[in-house]
Amino acid sequence: MAVWDVLDRVDVRVFEGTFLLALCLLLFSIPCSFWVCIVLLLFMYACLVVIRKRKRVFLESNGKAVLITGCDTGFGHHLAKRLDDHGFDVFAGVLSTSSEGANSLRSRKSKRLHVLQLDITSQDEVDKAVKDIESKFGNKGLWGVVNNAGFNIYGDVELATIEQYKKCMDVNLYGMIRVTKACLPLIRKCKGRVVNISSVKGRYAWPSDSVYHVSKYGVETLTDSLRLEMRKFGVGVSVVAPGAFDAATSCSGPISLARMKNELEASWSAASEDVRMAYGRAHVDALYECLATKSLPGSATSPDPILDAIEDALINTHPIPRYVVGGSSSGIVDPLAVFAHVYSFLPEWFSDFLLARMTGCDKRHAYDKVKKN
Repeated sequence: MAVWDVLDRVDVRVFEGTFLLALCLLLFSIPCSFWVCIVLLLFMYACLVVIRKRKRVFLESNGKAVLITGCDTGFGHHLAKRLDDHGFDVFAGVLSTSSEGANSLRSRKSKRLHVLQLDITSQDEVDKAVKDIESKFGNKGLWGVVNNAGFNIYGDVELATIEQYKKCMDVNLYGMIRVTKACLPLIRKCKGRVVNISSVKGRYAWPSDSVYHVSKYGVETLTDSLRLEMRKFGVGVSVVAPGAFDAATSCSGPISLARMKNELEASWSAASEDVRMAYGRAHVDALYECLATKSLPGSATSPDPILDAIEDALINTHPIPRYVVGGSSSGIVDPLAVFAHVYSFLPEWFSDFLLARMTGCDKRHAYDKVKKN
């Protein structure tokens, strides 16, 4: 049973009372013990998190139009179905209208669910999709956009090609910007929401995965800038950063693994002889083997925590700026999500030490310790 399931059974007044008690104890503890104060502050913060979660107020979802990108598979596909069930008018952008995911969405035969051809790297397709939305909801505006589309390319900085960096950025960052800019006039009209899907990988560094991490760092800071700019228009902007949800999505499926293998082969083929000698073929093979055969222990098997966070960002009267959502089948802790929370506070020598121990990146041609992040 997840921790939240247990806490949900406790009356919220218990947490409010506990918070006040901890506050009183804190006032008396300040002159006495630094560590007691720290523990009490952490305990008070935990109480506030629970109180906020239990006292949320939601807007009515019926009739609100939302555009979601990347609905062929993964979070986007599940979210399109979820929002349709909850009364939203959903515009599900797919890379191919003939994909299995697109067909699955159409098979629901819902009048509220509209499947759109939407390659977010194409300005023409983005403009056409927005015109289609405007033709149906022009007067009401667009309540929200969920920038979900994204993908990963693995490889060391010296091995990954410039084209691979551009390819990943064009989807994960520039595609998100392209869609957001096109939708903002409609969103401003109804003081709606922008929800960008980032990753815990946008909060810390990781060896052999800089292509993806760079793009997600960009998503994080772009979202922060946009949130500040949209305050004067009454538009809410949030970022959702999933943790370990490999088992709940298609990112470790056969199609994704085949694409990742092709990208690794392409980077190896493009590498100079000197770079090949320095890294060795064993390094690339071990990296793919890690992706193909290993997964994070305890990775969440359900996308529901991410869908809950996105829906909260869309209709909570007071959405939070950043939802860092741990993925754990036990419902207790996701080490990568914890790392994302504390990374900025750690001295570099310590975070580097931890990452080297976790990944084995300080060993040449010995990547048996590499773990998929």
